[in-house]
Amino acid sequence: MQKRSVGLAIVLSLVTCGIYAIYWMYTITNDVHEVTGRQTTASGGMVILYSLITCGIYSFYWMYKMGESLAEAKEQRGMRVDNNAGLLYLILTFFMLALVSYALIQSSINDIIDFDENDTGAVA
Repeated sequence: MQKRSVGLAIVLSLVTCGIYAIYWMYTITNDVHEVTGRQTTASGGMVILYSLITCGIYSFYWMYKMGESLAEAKEQRGMRVDNNAGLLYLILTFFMLALVSYALIQSSINDIIDFDENDTGAVA
């Protein structure tokens, strides 16, 4: 798991007309599973497949679960937790702002990575 630049990921998603966003969804899913310590949704590849099969409906569920999973991961570490993040991601996605949700999720993942590095003193 590695920190990713939110700005670069947004630019790549826009430049590639959403193709990078699909990869980003895959990596976000796997990273959240890793920081949580368990699989909270389908694997990255299956999330993409389910989203395609259901014409995007599964992605609404996925967004909500990512918020819950990140809250759980932060709570395990004693970090400040926003229990409404899943609802925020869901609302943003409903208003066609899924890329903003991805950015917020990636930012939370980056915060957890920073916390883990500072907590253990290890630098990846």
